[in-house]
Amino acid sequence: MNNPFISFLESLEEITLEISSDDAVQKIRELTADRLPAMFLETYAASAPKDDAEFGDYVFYGLDRMIDENTDYVPGANLLPLGLFTFASTFDGDCICFDMTDPKFPVYQCSHTLHNGEDDICYSKNEKFFELPFNYENVVKTAPRLADSFDEFVSHLLDGNNESYSVTDMIGRL
Repeated sequence: MNNPFISFLESLEEITLEISSDDAVQKIRELTADRLPAMFLETYAASAPKDDAEFGDYVFYGLDRMIDENTDYVPGANLLPLGLFTFASTFDGDCICFDMTDPKFPVYQCSHTLHNGEDDICYSKNEKFFELPFNYENVVKTAPRLADSFDEFVSHLLDGNNESYSVTDMIGRL
């Protein structure tokens, strides 16, 4: 079966793919309670970027970095308990994650400042201050949805669509 995500990763310049370690794949499966998009799991179970892989506005992680981002670093470690798994980021440090609570695995961009989980989601718009509790509903309400499914996200990548949002853009669309 042709896997478009593997094809995408292999097309990136200056990327080295390595055979995935069974321990790392098992750790990812444990972190996600085995709720992973099939294309994602097929890709990372076979091979993964040795180092970060850059494409447009995005940085795709290898397995070890992915584990760290979801367990040790903010906002990923605070998003994972909400069902959002970080697999990449923007150059500004925002998480690119898929929603494990939805069987289509929509992809979101979660701001490292708005969605850090250390505090409520706070922002100012039109000279008014807003404060929302940090929970699943408010994160997906305030985070831009990049694609309705992981498969659609990969299709966008293959089409060259790799744009991210600034925090200002995120607040502007609320």
